[in-house]
Amino acid sequence: MVKASRGLQTEFSGIPGEKNNRILIADGDGSLLVYMRELMTRFGYEVFCSDSGEKAVCMLRTVRPAIVFLDLHLPGKDGLETLEEMRQIDEDAYIVMMSGDGPAKAVVTTMKMGAMGFLHKPFDQEELLATIGKQMDRRDLIDQAKSLREEIKRKAECNRLFQNSGKMREIQAVVEQVADTDITVLLEGESGTGKELVARAIYTLSARRDKPFLKVNCAALPEPLLESEMFGYEKGAFTDASSRKPGKFELADGGTIFLDEISEMMPPLQAKLLQVLQDKEFTHLGGKQDIRVDVRILAATNRNLAESVAQGQFREDLYYRLNVVNIRVPPLRGRKEEIPVLVEYFLKKYSREFKRKAPPLSNELLDVFQRYHWPGNVRELENCMKKIVILDSDKAVCQELLKKCSAAEAELNGEKPGLDELIRQNLHRYSLKAFSKEAIRRAEREVIGKVLQQTCWNRKEAAERLQISYKALLYKIKETGLER
Repeated sequence: MVKASRGLQTEFSGIPGEKNNRILIADGDGSLLVYMRELMTRFGYEVFCSDSGEKAVCMLRTVRPAIVFLDLHLPGKDGLETLEEMRQIDEDAYIVMMSGDGPAKAVVTTMKMGAMGFLHKPFDQEELLATIGKQMDRRDLIDQAKSLREEIKRKAECNRLFQNSGKMREIQAVVEQVADTDITVLLEGESGTGKELVARAIYTLSARRDKPFLKVNCAALPEPLLESEMFGYEKGAFTDASSRKPGKFELADGGTIFLDEISEMMPPLQAKLLQVLQDKEFTHLGGKQDIRVDVRILAATNRNLAESVAQGQFREDLYYRLNVVNIRVPPLRGRKEEIPVLVEYFLKKYSREFKRKAPPLSNELLDVFQRYHWPGNVRELENCMKKIVILDSDKAVCQELLKKCSAAEAELNGEKPGLDELIRQNLHRYSLKAFSKEAIRRAEREVIGKVLQQTCWNRKEAAERLQISYKALLYKIKETGLER
């Protein structure tokens, strides 16, 4: 095997610039590698060289070059095998084959396998540079087309989110004003209204859209785990910390971080988050060195943070840092004109996902959708559509929602049987203990239901207000048949 000449760059040694001008050359001829490398470097390209197919495949994974020059007769794994493997790794790879004795049949074969060009050796400087220029121009056109498609997709997603009701169009106007700034945005609204979708819209319309977008659910983890998830930790910071781990803020450097259910964050962690907002610095759990990051923060909550501040449950200084721009996402019952559009979207989405034909929807179901209160908002509607596609019928969902609508309307009209009526109807078969139990159950249901409504179904806060444990509240919700 011919070794690559001394001084050749054979490993990925740095982070590339914004424009991809990297070229990978795979050839067993060391002198040719030197010639091509020196020539291309002189014209401003970043060149990586390999003397075997195996190395070239490994380098393709890390380098991600704009163009690959691949010799047909490589030692070991030959050019055709290498070409096939490279296409499996990156189907968009721009590969130009090279050969000194390549017959016409070989040219046709490589083109059918996905090669973008073929160079016959020996070739001169002008031919090589013309090939590079042609492939770079073609790459730029493809990248521009890809960027345009992504832009169209972003606009289509924004239109689906914002263009179907007046209230959401008002939110869109605010999103477009703040998107291309680094201002902190607080999103408020009930669970399931689409706060995360609004956050993603802000991100996709911002200058940071090519950088990471990371989500942290502050309600999903206990405080110690949430701190390590957000800010990372050093080796030995706690029992299971066997190695250093970066946190979400570190990984999102240059991009955007979305803090969902921010109201669930405990005060000590709120203080650390305030430091990041003020100084753009933090330390790892168990660390001593300050880490500086450039991260935009978007936060969301289903609670009234101003009330939480007044009750001493949330830091006032952090609240004002987060609440620079406030967007309140309305519940679905306040924008029911969106329901037909969302129904059509979810029907198509889950028909594709489950590979099933979309079932026809009855007029009765669409009427029920307009009558229903939608306590679970868009997320509940999505689950209904998923169920309809899976069952290939809307009857079960329609009957279920009709019962809920009838019960809600009856209760609203005062038609629910009172305790006196319950006693009259069941006096012959209920004991005093049973009647007492039912009276307590009804009273508990009413009190728990009202507290859950006040807290937007934040069960942790509701348990604190009712002065019972979280597990006890879950049991009571199930026992009394409460539903969102």
